[in-house]
Amino acid sequence: MYPPSCIGCESYELVGADMDWCEGCLNQLPWIHHPMCAACGRPFPKSSSTADHLCGDCILDTFHFDFARSPFYHAGVIRESLHAIKFGAEIHLIRPVAQLLAKTIVEWEHGGFDLVIPVPLHPLRLRERGFNQSALLARFLSKSISAPLGLNILKRTLWTVPQTGLSREERLSNVKNAFRVEHPQLSKGKRVLLVDDVFTTGTTLSECAGILKKSGAREVLAVTVSRVMLERGIQGGSQGEGGGPLENSRL
Repeated sequence: MYPPSCIGCESYELVGADMDWCEGCLNQLPWIHHPMCAACGRPFPKSSSTADHLCGDCILDTFHFDFARSPFYHAGVIRESLHAIKFGAEIHLIRPVAQLLAKTIVEWEHGGFDLVIPVPLHPLRLRERGFNQSALLARFLSKSISAPLGLNILKRTLWTVPQTGLSREERLSNVKNAFRVEHPQLSKGKRVLLVDDVFTTGTTLSECAGILKKSGAREVLAVTVSRVMLERGIQGGSQGEGGGPLENSRL
């Protein structure tokens, strides 16, 4: 009676039973392509003819996670979707966004995971917002890749100001010692998938990964829906920040 339709354009011609997207909308999404950093997944759109290689941060061993990937630039309909979820409480958009993330994980990682852990919110922020978008994404991914979900292992213990608008140094200071691991025996020796919505400078993911590894996690691989490119003029995809062809969608 109510057949599913594409989240972008309402078309009923979906690419599959497990995807809420049509082929046209999928093709217009701001996908990140190679070349990219072989470790953290930072794209190199201005060096399209080169092979994958390490970025400056990974050469300097800046991050505590072992590997990171984001399928999309933080632009267009992806940016709109994440903002609608985070600031508009439109949590029905979690499913189509998480479908794309699950698809990406299956494509780039074949080793499997022992545990899926979301980046946590401080209890006051969680009470204010009513939900943790990263936890909702992690719950979907946990089912999709058949890995246990660890919601109460990583805790945010310090209230921090929002990271938006802060410099890299300010972000590092803002999240330093902001997390702790409870029940470390649950993550000890485990291969962990750490989940968040947006990768900006990687400081939050790195801090979380560092705490997990200090508590005994064997390996921490980070995944986010999108990645912000801080360099001027790099927005990624064919849509840019304004939304492009999908700006009149249901989002």
